[in-house]
Amino acid sequence: MAHSGRDRPRDRERGRRTDDEEAPSPHRVFRITAADRQQIAKSLRYIDDARRALEHQQNPDNREIIRELRASADHIYELLNDLEEIDG
Repeated sequence: MAHSGRDRPRDRERGRRTDDEEAPSPHRVFRITAADRQQIAKSLRYIDDARRALEHQQNPDNREIIRELRASADHIYELLNDLEEIDG
């Protein structure tokens, strides 16, 4: 698949916006399907598997990566659990 040359949101530095982007409203409402939730859970399992594989290597150079993988997965999990349920 060819790359369009545009920055994806996840490729940008955290907090950096382009000129044409507005700050999102803090009062947005999101709906997530059970299938989406399952896909996110699957992705979190991949992150945990990668972290465990790095831990088993017992390489001191991997400590920061392991710490960041754990913190990232924990943060995503907490964000998902804190989502408010909406009646549909």
